[in-house]
Parts: sequence; C-alpha cells; structure tokens
Amino acid sequence: MATNFKINLAKDLTSSPEQRAHFYNGMLIYLALSTVALVFVAYLSSVNIRRYLENKQERRQLLQTAAAMYGLDALAFKDPQTTYAGLEAYSRRIASLKQALTQRVQLLPIIHNLFVELPEGIALQSLSADRSKLLFGLVMPAPSEEAGDPVRELRTAWEENEELMTRVATIRPTTGERRTMGAESMFFVQFECVFVK
Repeated sequence: MATNFKINLAKDLTSSPEQRAHFYNGMLIYLALSTVALVFVAYLSSVNIRRYLENKQERRQLLQTAAAMYGLDALAFKDPQTTYAGLEAYSRRIASLKQALTQRVQLLPIIHNLFVELPEGIALQSLSADRSKLLFGLVMPAPSEEAGDPVRELRTAWEENEELMTRVATIRPTTGERRTMGAESMFFVQFECVFVK
C-alpha cells in the first residue's frame, strides 16, 4: 500500500481573504477602542492629579495664612492630634486661671475708695490685708463738740460710696486710743474692712 507524503495539513487552517479582512478590521476597531480608553483614563488621571495639586497648594496657603494670623508654627498643622491635646491643656489652664482671678480680691479699687478723699487732718498709719479683710489704722483729731466725730463722718462717707460698698461687706472700727504726737493729742483708730465673698 502506497503512502501519500504530499499531505498539506495547513490547507484547512488558512483563512479566506474575507475572513482575514474581518479579522484585520476587528483588530483595528479593538486598537482604536483601546486607544480611546487609554486616552480617557489618562485624562481622568491628569484631572485628578491637577485637582490634587490645586488642593495641596490651597491647603498650603490656608495653613500659611492661619499660621501668620494666629502666630502658630506651621508644624502645628502637621500633627493635629498633638496640637489639639496641647490646646485642650491650655484651655483647662486658662479656665482654672480665670476661676482663680474671679476669686481674687481686687485691692486697688478698695484702697482708692477708702483713702483717696480722706478729710484734712486724717492720715493713714498702718495697712495690712489677707484674703478676707483689710486692716488699716488712721490717725485723726480726737472727737470734740466743735469738730464732731471723725469716725462717724468717715463711715457715712464710705457707706455712701456705691462702688466701695459693692466690694466690701462691712467697715467698722475695732479699736481706738489717744496718742500724743509732739504737743498734739491725736486719736488712733484701727478699722476692719471685710470683703464681699
């Protein structure tokens, strides 16, 4: 039996010209669509990158403006948690300081209203204060029928001073004694001024 060695195994694998034209056209369409898709993705990426850069620039400008306006270091914005913790600690400190200041007695207005308009012949001799009261001693002429009672006149003037009475609860003499100063006999009176709580 004779063997035919002239077998063309690829003759069934070759495409016809119409099939090759369809395949070629399909590849062109595929390449065109792939190119359009790549261009679109590149466009979206460029838009996102441009938006990111604009946001980054805007953020940098906002941080510089805020740092310049409020005197903050730009490093404060890099670690906001630490910054917030520091601000919280400062706010607690300020609140405690504010509370301490509200409890503090302002002595200068009290001293001003007590001694700025002392009558002639009356002088301050001693002054001491603590958190609740002010102790002071005044030297004045002794009470007489002609001059009247200087202690009563002082207390009346003090009680009529509205600004003073909003800051103090009571002003009262605690001790009084006569003292001789040179040839004159003077009256020394110790007062107690209790602050409003």
